[in-house]
Amino acid sequence: MAQKLRQNTDHNKHPKQDFQVERLAFFSDAVFAIAITLLIIEFKIPHVTKESSFDDVWKQLVDLKYNLFALLLSFFLIVTYWMRHHFLFKHIHNYNKKIVVANMIMLLPIIFFPFTTAFFAESVDNKNVVILAFRFFLANHILAGLSIYILYWLAIVKHKEYSFEMSIPERKKFTSGLLFTTITFSIIFSVTFLTDNVQAILWVFLACGISKTIFDKFVKRNTTKNNVNII
Repeated sequence: MAQKLRQNTDHNKHPKQDFQVERLAFFSDAVFAIAITLLIIEFKIPHVTKESSFDDVWKQLVDLKYNLFALLLSFFLIVTYWMRHHFLFKHIHNYNKKIVVANMIMLLPIIFFPFTTAFFAESVDNKNVVILAFRFFLANHILAGLSIYILYWLAIVKHKEYSFEMSIPERKKFTSGLLFTTITFSIIFSVTFLTDNVQAILWVFLACGISKTIFDKFVKRNTTKNNVNII
């Protein structure tokens, strides 16, 4: 079907159409790469002097534990968003202004990840601020998920002529995984307004994470039967 669609559109295709689509993808890749790289900036090198002892330096490293946790979590999630974006551009072969704008809007929450990640990591020890920082962190991911879904809807659903056909199992796996993650973050975001107990919120976060793992395995088992090969 995809090959047939390509044959039908090749006769009126602009000579630089493929290049422009790749250019849009490359620009997006660069934004993702920079956002991931900037996550490490908050890892300050331990201050070492001639008088520094092993225990002093080790303590400085241990104090970075929350930064490490936030970095690994954000790294995993940014990579997940990139993989979904990469999967979309495997199907997109043309574009219009709406798709370009949607792609740029999708990149906006991505560039905020280094800030919200650092804010959350630095606020963990402050009970008065940590909830606010965590809300920013969650809102960042909610917006990222919604913006990628909008890009998917515009390029794959509304303007089908700009993309190769995506099979029903592929659509189900893509949309269910994306919406499940976004809804999960929305639930946790709502819980932060019901309680300021950080431990309780983290338990909810952990429960949602376990549910997501089980959900992914369930979807993978079903889509494997249809030989679906998407990320």
